[in-house]
Amino acid sequence: MYRAYALLQPDSEFTNDEAVRRLEARFTADAVTRSGGQITVRLGEWEIELKLNEEAYVVTESIALAEKIAGLVDGIDMESCHRRVEIWSETPDPFVEHLADFHTVIEVMKSFRGAILVDPGEPALM
Repeated sequence: MYRAYALLQPDSEFTNDEAVRRLEARFTADAVTRSGGQITVRLGEWEIELKLNEEAYVVTESIALAEKIAGLVDGIDMESCHRRVEIWSETPDPFVEHLADFHTVIEVMKSFRGAILVDPGEPALM
């Protein structure tokens, strides 16, 4: 199972429509679907989800993540992130066959200006 957050700085150009476009460029168009605010990348029986979260508590959690992540590079302002894209897969991957697919999703998210990718479980920068 895979999990990540893309914390979005206020100047991030992230939109769900653009995320779908960029994901389709890396996967196939039929592998990427959108239902309301949730994006799904489905590869065979495995899938990974992306959902924009704009709830009020996101900024509080962004501040808490920033405090836990030591050695941040100057210029990374996690404390101002009021939005985040939550990325997760609940599909078992016991042989780690989809690790590269997970990393591709992370690369796509990193391509957005103002996106800071973190592992919320560690927590650590990705």
